[in-house]
Amino acid sequence: MNISTKMNQIVAQLNQIRVLPILVADDAQNAIRTVATLAENGLTAVEITLRTPNAMKVLAEVVKACPTVCVGAGTILTEQQLHQVIDTGAAFGISPGITPVLAKAAANSGLPYFPGVGGASDLMLALEHGFNIVKLFPSDIVGSTKMAKALGGPFPDVKFCLTGGVTVESTPQLLTQANVLCVGGSWMCPASLIDAKDWAAIGQLAAAAAQAGARK
Repeated sequence: MNISTKMNQIVAQLNQIRVLPILVADDAQNAIRTVATLAENGLTAVEITLRTPNAMKVLAEVVKACPTVCVGAGTILTEQQLHQVIDTGAAFGISPGITPVLAKAAANSGLPYFPGVGGASDLMLALEHGFNIVKLFPSDIVGSTKMAKALGGPFPDVKFCLTGGVTVESTPQLLTQANVLCVGGSWMCPASLIDAKDWAAIGQLAAAAAQAGARK
């Protein structure tokens, strides 16, 4: 399957669920159970961040254990991490920002990839490397839907994933902006509930998030 087809499939899935859970986990079994619970309640894609010491192993284990879930990697900061993510079999990669080196590596990697942007200059760099679906981060600081709407003028073909400060309450309104593909957040899988193995509570939060993302 070529990169364009892979990207189109992932974008179609994000366009359907419209809420991307962001999971921070350092225990593979807890992560697998969390991802399965999210999927059972309508959130069939997930971003696992590389913020913990064991994150790459966790990512690989979740990819293996949850083949029906679209499992991606977040917080990719370096070219080395990008290649490690590819080795795990992850479906896609996301970064909080963009650099020329990482953008070039991602463009050549064959991995569906969403760079992070905070404004027009970042977005121009992303477009130079062929990326027209980007993460707007930190969304609540840089302007959220106001920024997305403003950037939609000069960049009409770009779609945004808003992350940073998103809540279940704000999700429906954020998703009314035409060029917002999806929103991302961790409120449906907080570390406190994962540590407590409270899968029922995570399931309830996931179902509420899925409902908030549903088209009315």
